[in-house]
Amino acid sequence: MLDLFARVLLIAVFLAAFAGKVRTRQGFAEFRDSIAALVPLPANVVAVLVLAGEALAVVLLAVPGTLLGYGVSALLLVTFCGAVVLALHGRKSVRCHCFGAGGDVLGVKHLVRNGVLLVVVALGAFVPSPASWEEPLTLLTIAVVLLAVVVAVHVLFTFGLVARVRELQENAVPKRESTLPRPGMVIKPFAVLDTDGLPFTEADLGGAVQVGFFSVGCGPCRTLTDALVADPPAARFVSVVDGDASDPDGTAGLVAKVGVLGRVVVVGTDDPVLSAFEVMAYPTLLHTHGGVVTASGIKLADFAGAPAPVA
Repeated sequence: MLDLFARVLLIAVFLAAFAGKVRTRQGFAEFRDSIAALVPLPANVVAVLVLAGEALAVVLLAVPGTLLGYGVSALLLVTFCGAVVLALHGRKSVRCHCFGAGGDVLGVKHLVRNGVLLVVVALGAFVPSPASWEEPLTLLTIAVVLLAVVVAVHVLFTFGLVARVRELQENAVPKRESTLPRPGMVIKPFAVLDTDGLPFTEADLGGAVQVGFFSVGCGPCRTLTDALVADPPAARFVSVVDGDASDPDGTAGLVAKVGVLGRVVVVGTDDPVLSAFEVMAYPTLLHTHGGVVTASGIKLADFAGAPAPVA
């Protein structure tokens, strides 16, 4: 009974993880980017290997009388634990995209979750397996198995529903690319004080400078700043934060987070700085050189193949 329960539980977990990553392009892209932020390996290759491992674990766990499924599951879970340890040891703010898009920053709770699943693997592997699924089962065993199947189906349905809602929300919002400053745009004159009380003007944009525009409570801003903090840009970086007077703690937290990247400027809604850069939405990330926009986007993937400033 314990072996069967362990197999059903692990199948549900790995099936949900696999489906979450492949259901949408964003889910796979965020998972791949999280790998790139953790290890200096080809992220696409590693991401595909993880997906293949999860699919293989599901297939092998469904085969009675073999421990291969438990072996693959243990290898995956140990690898995931290693990734969490790397993030904690390197103090990298990398989000867990084990189940696709979204997810919290990797931390101790993810180690605990994977540790519990490893215990499930160990319990299932060391309990004698029945020779066949055809063996008579007690009513209690049947009830437990049916409950596990219902939970697994419910989890998969929930992930699918969440992914669909996100897709509909994204399609309902006008394409952000049309609102981005275009390459070749000359940044207009402006003047503002940074958090150190020093003036920041268009004269400070000589040479290569990256400028990021972020807002408190903005989910995509959180994702972009996580990626930037995990892999700081080589060029000079200035963060322009749209502060929220009703959430001073949130504003202070965002300022402290992006402060590791370089200078920080806190502005209000409709600040002249936003007009100077022609920024109309958050987040916006600009690559500039000599006061001229060379590339723009809302996520790091937007800059693939685009000319980026160098230090």
